[in-house]
Amino acid sequence: MAQVAASRRPGPKATATTVDIVRDPEDVPPPIATRAPTVVHVTLAAEEVIGQLDPSSGTTYRYWTFNGKVPGPMIRVEEGDAVEVNLHNDVSSHMVHSVDFHAALGPGGGAAFSQVIPGQSKTFTFQATTPGLFVYHCGTPMVAEHIANGMYGLILVEPRGGLPDVDHEYYIMQGEIYTTAPKGKAGLQQFSDAKLMEESPEYFVFNGAVDALTKEYALHAKVGETVRVLFGNAGPNDISSLHVVGEIFTRDYALGSLTSPPLTGVQTASVPPGAAAVLEFTASVPGQFTMMDHAMARMAKGLVATLDVTGAGNVALMHAGPASPDTASPGSTAWVSGMSPTDAAAGTENDPGSTNAVVAFSRSRAEKEQGDSLGKPGMAMDMASGKPTHARHKGPTSAPSTVTASTSDPIPLNGCLTLLNDGRVMLRVVPSAKTYRLEARPLLFSENANRLVHVTGRFGSVVAVEDPRIPSFVVDTVEALAPNCSAKITPAMLRKALQKSATAEKGTVNMSDMAFLPATITVNVGQTVVWKNSSQVIHNVVGDASKALNVADVKLPPGVKPFDSNFLQPGQTFARVFTVPGVYRYVCTLHEANGMKGVVIVRPSQLLAERK
Repeated sequence: MAQVAASRRPGPKATATTVDIVRDPEDVPPPIATRAPTVVHVTLAAEEVIGQLDPSSGTTYRYWTFNGKVPGPMIRVEEGDAVEVNLHNDVSSHMVHSVDFHAALGPGGGAAFSQVIPGQSKTFTFQATTPGLFVYHCGTPMVAEHIANGMYGLILVEPRGGLPDVDHEYYIMQGEIYTTAPKGKAGLQQFSDAKLMEESPEYFVFNGAVDALTKEYALHAKVGETVRVLFGNAGPNDISSLHVVGEIFTRDYALGSLTSPPLTGVQTASVPPGAAAVLEFTASVPGQFTMMDHAMARMAKGLVATLDVTGAGNVALMHAGPASPDTASPGSTAWVSGMSPTDAAAGTENDPGSTNAVVAFSRSRAEKEQGDSLGKPGMAMDMASGKPTHARHKGPTSAPSTVTASTSDPIPLNGCLTLLNDGRVMLRVVPSAKTYRLEARPLLFSENANRLVHVTGRFGSVVAVEDPRIPSFVVDTVEALAPNCSAKITPAMLRKALQKSATAEKGTVNMSDMAFLPATITVNVGQTVVWKNSSQVIHNVVGDASKALNVADVKLPPGVKPFDSNFLQPGQTFARVFTVPGVYRYVCTLHEANGMKGVVIVRPSQLLAERK
C-alpha cells in the first residue's frame, strides 16, 4: 500500500503568532513507477491558522487550511487505485470541515462521509477511475467561504503507464480572498461575506499569499528543460487566464483532462473555478519570466509568479534592434511589411527616424508611387548630400534608448528633431507633407497646428519641405515666433542647452519593493529621468490616469501625452526625456494601493533666454 506524504521545505520566517502558509510549488509527489493498482493512504488535517497574507504591508489573515498550507497537499495516484482518505479536524478549529474530491464518484465527492467537528476524524475510500488533474476542497456549507479561506488542493490521477518525463513539475493554485478592509491594510483582516456574495475579492493569490511565488518560492529552470505546471483554479468565483509572458505552452491538457489530446501552441490557458489544467513548455531563453492571470489588473491585487531561467541565450529567437541580414531567408534582398498599406504608411509617419543622416528605404507602396528616384531596395541615402550610399540594410535603423551628452554623436531632441554632429538640425517628416509647424517649446512637431501643445502664447513657425519625396532633410536654423518678440534658436544654442541638461546630476529614481526612491525628484526641461527597478519584484512607471486605480494619483501638465514603461523586471530600467515644464504625478499600478507613487518636477528650460 502506498502512503502520500507532503515534504515541507522551510519558507520565510514567520512571527510567533503567524505562520507561512504558502505551499512550495516544488512540493510535488514523485511520478508513479510501474505498479499494480493499490490502496493509497491520504491523511488530511483541517487547521485554522493565522498566516501572512501580504508580508510587505504587514497584512495577516485567518486561513482555513488542509495541513497548514495553501493549497493543501498535492496528491498523486494512478488510475485504478483505491484512495483511502482520513480527515482530522484540529481541536483548535472553530468550524466543522470536510473534503470533496472532484475525482471521486459518490455523494458530495466524499463530503457526505467526512463532515468532522473539531477534535475528531473520519475516513472514507473512493476508486480513482478517471485519469486527470482534479480539484478537491472543503464541502461544508457555506462551501464558497471555506474555499475562499484556503481549503483546496489538487489530486493527480495518472493514466496507466504514467505521464511523459519532464525536468520540473510545479504545483500552483489560484485563489481569491475577501476581506472587509481594502488591500494593503496592515494587521489581521476579517473575512467579508458581503464581498464574497458580490464576487468582489480584495486579493487574488497564487498559493495563498501576495507575491508568494516571486521570492522564496520562485520557479526555476534551465534553457532546454521542460516544465510541467499542475495548475488549479480554486475560485470560488472567477475564471483564470494563465499566461507566461515570453513563453508559449507546448501542451495544454485543458480542464485537467488526460484522456483527451492536449491543445498545442497555447498562449493563455483558460481555467474556470473548480477546474485544473496540466500545462507544459520548454524554457527557450534565459531571463526572468512573469506568470500571471491575463486579467492583468489582478497583478495589483497580488497575483504574480516569477520563473527564473538560466543558460545560454538564443539571439535568433529575439534580440534588440533591427533584423540582421542572417535573419532573412536565403536569397532575400529586402524586408516586406506585415501590415495593410494604410497601417504601413502610418508606421512611416510615426517612425522616430534614424539617429544619424543615413536613412534606409524598403520598396513600400510610397516608394512605388515615387518611382526609383530614392534608390533601389536596400539602398541607403545620405540625407545631407542627397546621394545614395552603398550600405546594405534590411530594416529601419534603431533609435537610442537614452539621450547622450556626447558632442560627437547625433543627439535626438524628440521624435522629429535630431541634432547632428556638424551642428545642423535634421527634421524627420512624412513624405506626402508639404508644410510642417515646428514648436519651439516643448519642441513638439506636427503637420496639423491644432494638435500642437502650446505652453504659453502661440509659439511656432511654418517650415517648407522642398522635396516631399525625401522623408528627412537638414536645415541650418529653426525659427520660433512669439506674440511679442522674435527669437532665433540656433543649433549651437540647442547643443549648449542639451549639454547643460545632460551633464547635470542625472535624474535617477530607484524602485524598492514598494516605493520610488526618491519619491519626488526635480529636473530641468530636456533632462532625462531614469527609473531603475532595484527590487526583487515587478514594477512599472505609469503616467496615465486611465490606468491608475485612483485617477487622482496621476496628473500631468496640460497637453502632455500619458506614458507607460510596461512591466520592469528586477534590474531593468526605463528612461524618459521631459520636454514640458510642470509637475508630473505618476504611480506603479501594480503597487499603487501600497502607496507606490512618485512626482517629477520639471523646471522651465533656459533655451529662449538666450535670444538674439
